[in-house]
Amino acid sequence: MKRIFSSFMIFLFCGCMLFSEEPVMNQETTEQKNYISAPAYPNQADSLLENMDSLTLMNYMGRGINLGNTLEATNNWRNFNLADASKYETAWGQPVTTKEVFIAYKKAGFDSVRIPVAWTNTMDWRNGDFEINKNYLERVATIVKYALDADLYVIINDHWDNGWWGLFGSDRKKALQIFDSIWDAVGTYFKDFSYKLIFEAGNEEWGDRFNDTVDGVHGRLNVGSQYKTITFLGQRFVDKIRAQGGNNTKRFLLIPGYSTDITRTTMASYVMPVDNTNPDVQKLLISVHYYTPSTYCILSEDASWGKVATTWGTEAEKQSLDKDFAKMTKFTSQGYGVIVGEYGVAQIKDERGRWVKKDGMEDWLSCVVQACDKYKYASFLWDCNTFFKKKKDADGNCVGFEDPAIAEVYKRK
Repeated sequence: MKRIFSSFMIFLFCGCMLFSEEPVMNQETTEQKNYISAPAYPNQADSLLENMDSLTLMNYMGRGINLGNTLEATNNWRNFNLADASKYETAWGQPVTTKEVFIAYKKAGFDSVRIPVAWTNTMDWRNGDFEINKNYLERVATIVKYALDADLYVIINDHWDNGWWGLFGSDRKKALQIFDSIWDAVGTYFKDFSYKLIFEAGNEEWGDRFNDTVDGVHGRLNVGSQYKTITFLGQRFVDKIRAQGGNNTKRFLLIPGYSTDITRTTMASYVMPVDNTNPDVQKLLISVHYYTPSTYCILSEDASWGKVATTWGTEAEKQSLDKDFAKMTKFTSQGYGVIVGEYGVAQIKDERGRWVKKDGMEDWLSCVVQACDKYKYASFLWDCNTFFKKKKDADGNCVGFEDPAIAEVYKRK
């Protein structure tokens, strides 16, 4: 079962390194190359979105879902020159992605989809090659087009991605080479796609996972340096995308919170970048994830750090959930749209070894969705073929939600 919430677990329970020099926040540069651009892929909504602000965008994005364990899948058999890029999306047990998946998402009540991507799957950076294979770019573009054609808003990001983010705590120069190469290539490739395509600069790695071990070396950034690195990367990302021209001049850009944790993102140390290209309309958004309480949302069995919780739904628990989401109004009050990029509940095994829902799951999902609706955040269910089935029925359509109680949560009212 994924990694379903593994990166979040590491965030919760890995201690921060408390010794480090401050990162140097100068104008570090990497070698510039000539990157290719895909043909324009406009949408009829572009005229509306071009001058729309990110708070208004939230009303249109509404409820979304993740195409989980698919394009962010990776393995140690990576082939940097892989001709058939679709092989990566099946590496963690998912089917090859088809347009029917996105049609089914829309029919089920979703208006947006988040597509996590591992871009270094075809980047041999350890041997000095920072180029993303063209076949891989084209495969991601094909899937993005499926989503746009189904009338969905789309987010693509760089998602865990073989753990290279830990280099920011141990080999900053190498980390910036990878970061710049990804967003130079991806940004340029998609710069003439519809404004309905949103770029998310990272995932849960922006925070204490800057110290993840890479090739046996652990990072040494203290907490203050982690926040400063986030500030630096956020600004670098915005400036880089804006300079690419095309629709990237006004594209909505999504900045990850500190480990995408609500409490740590709402601290004073977290600073959003400035979009100097669009001083009169806010085009930036901020992303957090929600897997709280962790023993209920993350655990499928007892672990060293906690005992699995199998029920949820007391009045106190519901009030606590609402208070968590209320914290993010700190950003909406400043004009930033808020994306809850992931939320979900792990299953447990019954006495016969079958995966089953935890008690109160539908209630928890409903409370998250209702809180996001209340505060006008866009929300994205984490799913990797667990509840929303991608298999096809006799008519060639995706099955979708097999559980009517979960389907009811997302049914378009």
